[in-house]
Amino acid sequence: MIRTGPARRRRPNYSWPLAVAVVAGSLGWPAFAQGSLGPPAPTTSEPPPAQDQASAPRQGLSFNPDAGIVYQSGDFRVTAWGFAERAIDFSGPDYFRRVRQGAEIDLPRLSDSVRPAFVYEVDLTNTNFFGDAGGGGNLSRRNFENLFFALQDPNDPGKFRVLIGENTHVLSRDDNLSSGNLPTINRSLILEEHGSVNSFGTQFGVQFQKALSDKLTIQLAAQDNRGSLNAADARYEIGNSLSGKVILVPLNTGGRKLTIGAAVDHTSDIRDRAFTLATAIGAMPIGGVAATGDKITGEADIAYTFLLLGHAATLEAEGLYSDFSESHSDVGGGYAMAQVSLFDAPGTGDLDLFVRYDVVSLGIEGIDGRATQHALRTGINYNLPHTNKLASLHVEYGHNTLDGPAAIVTDRNPGDEFRIVLRASLQRYVRH
Repeated sequence: MIRTGPARRRRPNYSWPLAVAVVAGSLGWPAFAQGSLGPPAPTTSEPPPAQDQASAPRQGLSFNPDAGIVYQSGDFRVTAWGFAERAIDFSGPDYFRRVRQGAEIDLPRLSDSVRPAFVYEVDLTNTNFFGDAGGGGNLSRRNFENLFFALQDPNDPGKFRVLIGENTHVLSRDDNLSSGNLPTINRSLILEEHGSVNSFGTQFGVQFQKALSDKLTIQLAAQDNRGSLNAADARYEIGNSLSGKVILVPLNTGGRKLTIGAAVDHTSDIRDRAFTLATAIGAMPIGGVAATGDKITGEADIAYTFLLLGHAATLEAEGLYSDFSESHSDVGGGYAMAQVSLFDAPGTGDLDLFVRYDVVSLGIEGIDGRATQHALRTGINYNLPHTNKLASLHVEYGHNTLDGPAAIVTDRNPGDEFRIVLRASLQRYVRH
């Protein structure tokens, strides 16, 4: 998530040959055996599909384009994934947006319904590992995006999982979509901007998830929610944040799926923080107010996938509202997005169009008026031909506007942003 500050944080300036090598590596990946059963990168709100029990897992080393590199030995399994996103910025230096590698180690099951598992994921961009202009960086706890131990359903963690460690907070659907399959470079403004107070994103604590039926899942969590392993000021107080979420799936048939979610979180003792507004793509700070004390956040989301004239399409939206008790500030906002597939074939690749609208309203006691931020993002996601959706091109344009009192707003004309991103992954980039 975006950690904004008083000045724009410039991304490292990497050379073009490295970006080309990343994509070339995906195109030329060795032909491991297909069809092994391994989970995709873990998510909270969007659990992976249950494994096919009609066939036994492939033993030994294999490659599953929906999961990654898989090693299976009896009931022991290791699934490793990784991806890189190289962004081209025509108004500044190019940079890696994400360079992640992770794995899930599934230990032999304790019973027919429970197995222990260990999951980690690191992002080398968190600490500028490659360094500005190739100067070199470092590895530290701040590289971790996930690091937890779990007891979970052997075939589908979405049905049951209890974990302790570092994992994405349960509150937001957008937060829990796999980073390797995001339709836009950054997540929603209201969510990313919560990162300025170290809320949401990856947090330390305990989480519980249980599918009560095919239509109803509950999630509960006792975490810190003020930033942990990958934050500058690490916090590990389990229970400082108490949260719960309900996920309903009233429709899931015939190529149509409707998902509805609602959640609430209470986080205590936020100190020395400001809620910072930032642009949608470049994360340039453009305003903010103090945000301290106890925070209560409400969330609601909806997503609908269906066929539009024979083409896959998805409509989704999410809203969040937070109130900070000590600073007497509050913020609300959300997004709505539409995606549609124009074509999808091995010989031509597959092309998706997307359009996304964000709005955020920020205010504080003692300042007349509120800051209102809007962002419109649109572009394409194109999986390259003959790559099995493992290499893709992303083009995104963002238009930012911000109005409000001078005591909150620092840049009234944030303007337009444009990026091209090359993405290569060990997991297929799937949009719907």
